[in-house]
Amino acid sequence: MKSDKRILYLVRHAKSGKGTPEIADIDRTLSDTGVEEAYDMATRLFDMKEIPQLIISSSATRAISTALIFQRVLQVPFEQFRITEALYEMDINDLYEFVADLDDRYHSIMLFGHNPSLTLFAAKMDPSVMHIPTAGIIRFDFEVEKWRHSSYINADQRIFIAP
Repeated sequence: MKSDKRILYLVRHAKSGKGTPEIADIDRTLSDTGVEEAYDMATRLFDMKEIPQLIISSSATRAISTALIFQRVLQVPFEQFRITEALYEMDINDLYEFVADLDDRYHSIMLFGHNPSLTLFAAKMDPSVMHIPTAGIIRFDFEVEKWRHSSYINADQRIFIAP
């Protein structure tokens, strides 16, 4: 991979179970359909040879579960897997700052998060993006040397797939 290229994958968590008053939103788990979606989408990426160097997940249970399935299917070493509270309920300006602060040692990074922030962020980079469904994946390429040089104006959408 060229040193002046950054690849950002945005992945919305797979379908979760219904919320209940007894279970906090952050603790909602994947539904059976969600587990199937995650395996299917991860396998599709693996078959396309789309393997990130680093995976970062929201701290929500449904996002972590989705990200762990991708990590195993894509065979990303567990040492290259992170969980952060920052990706849970993040607005698009904070998400932009989060991307700008990504570790420059990694040229391809996969973020697991939530709507509406992922869709709004993706739509800012590509106005044709109307909605990222559960387990949907969108890839943006940036011809930059550092993550902080990535922006809405130099994003090039390369992949948009959904279950």
